[in-house]
Amino acid sequence: MSHLYNSKTKVYKAKKLNYFAPNLWRSLYLISTSQVYHTREKKIYGRSSVLPTAFMGYEILIHAGKRWHCKKVNKWMVGFKIGEFTWNRRYALFKAKQLRKKNKKK
Repeated sequence: MSHLYNSKTKVYKAKKLNYFAPNLWRSLYLISTSQVYHTREKKIYGRSSVLPTAFMGYEILIHAGKRWHCKKVNKWMVGFKIGEFTWNRRYALFKAKQLRKKNKKK
């Protein structure tokens, strides 16, 4: 058992790679090659992708089912999942409106 605790052998953990959707890889390539793409809006469908450092300072449009949410990427957002910065559900205002009508009748 002493060979398991030998200080000379080190066990390294495998680093987890960040996920990038194929469309995100394409936009990263276009940013690096063409100057025109710097000014265009960046539409992102894959909410499970990680924000790369190349998008820092850009405004991105994140797809949330039916709508697009516009966000400006700052240095604190890099490395997080894109879907963390938008909602994909609407706030249920209709229920509150119904309750107000019901209370008004009483």
